[in-house]
Amino acid sequence: MRRCAKVFVLVSESESHSTTGPRRSSGMAHVAEGAPTHPFWKSQRAYILASVAGVVGLGNIWRFPYMAGQNGGGSFVVAYTFCILAIGIPISVLEASAGNLVDRGPVGLFRHINPRWGPWAGWFIVTMLVAIMSYYLVVSGWTLGYAVDAVRGDLKTFEEFTAGFNSLWYLLAIGGLCFLVLLRGLRGLEMTGRVLLPLLVVIVGGLAVYAQSLPGAHEAREFYLRFDARALLEPHLWRMAASQAFYSLAIGQGMLITYGSYVPRNVNVVTSSTAVALTNSAVSITAGLMVFPIVFTFGIAPDVGSALSFTAFPQIFGSLPGGLYIAIAFYLLLFAAAFSSCVGGLAVVLAPLRDEFRLHRRKAALVAVGVTMALGIPSALSFSSPGLLVGGIPFLDFMDLVTGSGVVIVAGIVGAALIAWLLPRRELFGAMNDPGRRLGPLHYSAGWMIEVGRYLPIAALAIILLGWLG
Repeated sequence: MRRCAKVFVLVSESESHSTTGPRRSSGMAHVAEGAPTHPFWKSQRAYILASVAGVVGLGNIWRFPYMAGQNGGGSFVVAYTFCILAIGIPISVLEASAGNLVDRGPVGLFRHINPRWGPWAGWFIVTMLVAIMSYYLVVSGWTLGYAVDAVRGDLKTFEEFTAGFNSLWYLLAIGGLCFLVLLRGLRGLEMTGRVLLPLLVVIVGGLAVYAQSLPGAHEAREFYLRFDARALLEPHLWRMAASQAFYSLAIGQGMLITYGSYVPRNVNVVTSSTAVALTNSAVSITAGLMVFPIVFTFGIAPDVGSALSFTAFPQIFGSLPGGLYIAIAFYLLLFAAAFSSCVGGLAVVLAPLRDEFRLHRRKAALVAVGVTMALGIPSALSFSSPGLLVGGIPFLDFMDLVTGSGVVIVAGIVGAALIAWLLPRRELFGAMNDPGRRLGPLHYSAGWMIEVGRYLPIAALAIILLGWLG
């Protein structure tokens, strides 16, 4: 067996015997005596909690509101919800099931599919994840900075916070913290899934309820909950909605494949992936209910971009009784959610470095964090004194547009098609471990999810052609 890094509730190799149960034996290769065992989730509940911890974070509270603000509010919410149900859940199931079938991350999975070109496809996914993590670390640094300022009782506006080189310094701080965690293993991060994230959800939900009492709440609901049917005919809207669905669920980024490789055979992947996707979507939509009443109350432009949430949040905390204490709790928990996603993403990058190049954990962690931080410097400088721009927009927004709203869709669709066409259907369906359901006399199974993966590229090409013809 090859060594694999475990994400979130998973433990380092040296701890695997003391914290996990017996690994599934079906299809397992012989493991030499003394070699580290392949770790796995203890239960379906642990898998769901870890997956929620991995995907719920800044993609929901930071990215979703600003994407909705830039793409028509309610029309975007409708398109996003449809993409989650019709595309996001099936592809999530396919990726997790494929990882479960071969017990490997993205590089190992695609090598299993085709030894010649498969590793290139796997490394492309890892490279894209590095690009996404490069600016994700910057935004996570903002959460750390805001948490520090909240504790100090000195919350600043976003313009004041990003003056000078704060974004760069906090990028370096986040990278250093991630390196330390990756170096020592991932013990203790199970708390993020079990305690901190539920608290974050409670605080976000409470603030969403409070925000409905603000003067701009009615205008916000008009913008956020009503949709224009004509806008739903625009291909650009669907591309943005699909990109957010892929981004927030970590589709096409190797995470779901890696998580799936640690799933015991008795776990229903369909039920688990559906629970994760619906929880993720609920947090995203609730975040919008929290942000947009603030936006319209304080006259903030809803299409301001990636700084939207960090512009809006300090406003509401200043108007709340005991707002400083709520701000401290919110930003500390937001940082915990962001940081756990950073560590999870970097752990996925670290795993193939150890597997393919046989690097020691220290060297693999140094390479993973070092390369990602280096690529994140331009994004940090785009919100600092230099103000690095590309085409008139901050470099960070440019990176998010290219990777988070572009390449990730291609990677997710192509990857799902390769999985659905090239892995044996019977084995893939078996890895889902879904016995099917009955609705009266009708019996239906999750096999249709494989068909979604197979024919989604055709639907995507049709949408692109309609956009060109339009």
